[in-house]
Amino acid sequence: MLWRSLPIRAWFFGLFLMVGLGLAYYSVLGLGAKESVTQQFLHRKQTLARAEAGNLVSYFQSFGNSVATLSQLSSINRRDTTTIQDMDTFVEQRRDGGKVGGVVLTDKFGVVQFNSNVIGTRDLGMSLADRDYFVWAKSEPEERYFIGQPVVSRVGASKGEVIAPVAAPVYERGVFAGVVVASVRLKPLTERYLGLLKISDTTDVHLIDNEGDLLYNGSKPELAGSNIFELSQDELFTDSRMLDNLIKNILNKTEEGNLQIDGYLVAYSPVALGSQKWMLVMTSPSQRISELTKPIYIRQTSVLLLTFLTTLLFGIVAASGSKGTKRLEEPNL
Repeated sequence: MLWRSLPIRAWFFGLFLMVGLGLAYYSVLGLGAKESVTQQFLHRKQTLARAEAGNLVSYFQSFGNSVATLSQLSSINRRDTTTIQDMDTFVEQRRDGGKVGGVVLTDKFGVVQFNSNVIGTRDLGMSLADRDYFVWAKSEPEERYFIGQPVVSRVGASKGEVIAPVAAPVYERGVFAGVVVASVRLKPLTERYLGLLKISDTTDVHLIDNEGDLLYNGSKPELAGSNIFELSQDELFTDSRMLDNLIKNILNKTEEGNLQIDGYLVAYSPVALGSQKWMLVMTSPSQRISELTKPIYIRQTSVLLLTFLTTLLFGIVAASGSKGTKRLEEPNL
């Protein structure tokens, strides 16, 4: 057999060659492939987070302009039957999807005088004078509309739900006369936009306002409305205490970014809504990268094995040919 005729040095050389090629493949291609896939994955998450953050901003801009237009209708100043008719029309046009709960009109003291909502109740007399949007409206602002701090609704179809109020001031002959406030129900809104970000079973999505209130929490929806800084020591809003603390620090960021830390890939993008600064965060365990790069390692191992066998076969053939030539050259005695 040819392989038996090979000297021991040839076998050591073959083994050394295989190990050397293996290390070279792993260093150049293996680690490079993992780093490349990681960066691509982070870039993809970053792009998705940026896109959905932009969609949320666009939604509130469009809705805010609609509320501002409603506040300037002559029927709003008349405060008669035509007032509630126009408010009902406003709500009916936005009923689909359940994102809008209703709209109310207050007097100059912040007391609800007119109320239109998707379930048709007319809760009146509730004071909204302590809300941030009413304080803003009384200050004669230059902006057309205001997005208030997410709160638990006190009136209408969204009563008891977390909403984002969108308000516009009402003026009568240049004098402040009240405020029009429409409620955006955050649960259906965030499910509509942020549910699309769950690109795998291990991806988690969080939307948090500048006060630390969880507006959306993909893995633990029951915590929506909770404040992440007020949760007990034993209660986590992610799967990791380290990840909880990381996200708390991310709330201070003003620019988008991404990072890889302690087994997690994180991408985040701010949602700038006037005075409201929300943060959209996507997380995934980095184990996902190992799953994606496993086929690459298998292919590289196959190529390495094929290369070694080819080299070994070439060496055997070369050694055999060399010995045959040497026999022919030896003189017959």
